[in-house]
Amino acid sequence: MNIRIMAAERAETCVDKRRTGEAYTRRDSLWESFLCPPDSIKVGCYYYWVNERVDPKGVKADLQYMKDNRITLAFLATDIRNRDRWDNPWEGQQFGRNRFRSRLWWKNLRTALKTAGRLGIEMGIFNSPGWSQSGGPWVKSEEAMRNWTPDGIEVCKTNRGTDVVCGPCSEDAEGLEVDKLSRKHVQKHFESFIGEILRRIPYRDRKTLTTVVLDSWERGRQNYTDSIFSLFRQRFGYDLNYEDKVCRRDLDRLISDLVATEYIGGLTEKAHEYGLRTWCEPYAHSPFPGNSITYGSAADEVAAEFWVNDRKFRKKEVDAAVGAARNSGKNRVWAESFTDGTWDKYAKDDWSFGKLKPIADRYFHAGVNATILHVLISQPGDDREPAVRPWFGTFFDRRSRNAADLKPLVRYLRCCNFMLQLGRPLDGKPDCRVMDDGTMVRFTSQSLFHITFPDGHEETWDPMTACRHEGEK
Repeated sequence: MNIRIMAAERAETCVDKRRTGEAYTRRDSLWESFLCPPDSIKVGCYYYWVNERVDPKGVKADLQYMKDNRITLAFLATDIRNRDRWDNPWEGQQFGRNRFRSRLWWKNLRTALKTAGRLGIEMGIFNSPGWSQSGGPWVKSEEAMRNWTPDGIEVCKTNRGTDVVCGPCSEDAEGLEVDKLSRKHVQKHFESFIGEILRRIPYRDRKTLTTVVLDSWERGRQNYTDSIFSLFRQRFGYDLNYEDKVCRRDLDRLISDLVATEYIGGLTEKAHEYGLRTWCEPYAHSPFPGNSITYGSAADEVAAEFWVNDRKFRKKEVDAAVGAARNSGKNRVWAESFTDGTWDKYAKDDWSFGKLKPIADRYFHAGVNATILHVLISQPGDDREPAVRPWFGTFFDRRSRNAADLKPLVRYLRCCNFMLQLGRPLDGKPDCRVMDDGTMVRFTSQSLFHITFPDGHEETWDPMTACRHEGEK
């Protein structure tokens, strides 16, 4: 049997004459939602302001472009620094006038949030400058990530010997990474950045701001906080000795728990006080002092990540997000999607629907069911200026050569996200779902949806039908 035989034409006519009444209505309703998913099914994007080259006209054009292409969720990183080389991040860089927390910065931020509200685009903001992790100029040395050493307590250092700071961001925005083991210091950091935004921009101008974003962990380890000795004794019943191997194993367990409860838990608690939620990626690109399951469980939403230039499946990231979601009863498993981290000069505009679809399908099979595109870069309002092009990401912005492919890609992703968020996951099968009425949905190896209805009737639907559908709202 040709598995595509039940695509658009036969599915729309519903040739099985025995199926009538309520069963038909259920099937027909599901088919219509398959073609035109409800507004609650969002495809989002990382929306980066790079090298301070941001202006109000460009911000409005960016958000209108999102709306026109059915992107209805945007996670804004307000200050990203480009670099051609890691060892000299300033060489050859061109910067604009949107300096961190300048009058223009506040105007651009208010413009972005107000425009998003008018267009019905939900917004999130990264919890600090840069994308990783949580810090800024307001963090004092005694509030920062710190380590015990035989010579005393010191601020955590990178392999290159400089202090661990948030980034990559501009010089004005860079600051120490906050102590991840102290709820007090973490919540002060929240108030210094997100809290200040909420106080400066009235609610009427940020009605669709819902989310505080935490990207992957890229800031190494810490082993000290103000109360570490008392916490250790309370937990294990004996005194902490940093030079004892057994102690260090117990200390690692304590730190892992504190990263979940004090850091993610502290940020989530503070976000909830303001009516916001947290969204995090519970995995690391550097030594991680936490446990991905407990860490991700403490946030409201979790995400994996996949890259366009990977030669192997990114099992670690997906397992972390899926595991955290299952552990904490979350239905959605997001993915920062189509990241590109190669250093080839401006090579990330070479994308198309056809290239990206099979990559997305691979991760749908693994349990991902919600999509954040990486990345949409803010562009100058004057299109005669050169496009802003960083070293990372697949370029989905309005200056992309293949911008015409964005709308069908988003339609396809929304269709798949909708079907893979139905009901609940079938145990042991991340690409199978079962609904309350017993309807089962399976994403097949041919990237089709096989539906088995409660009366035993089966159909196979091709998500490319939804991609081509012109009736979407």
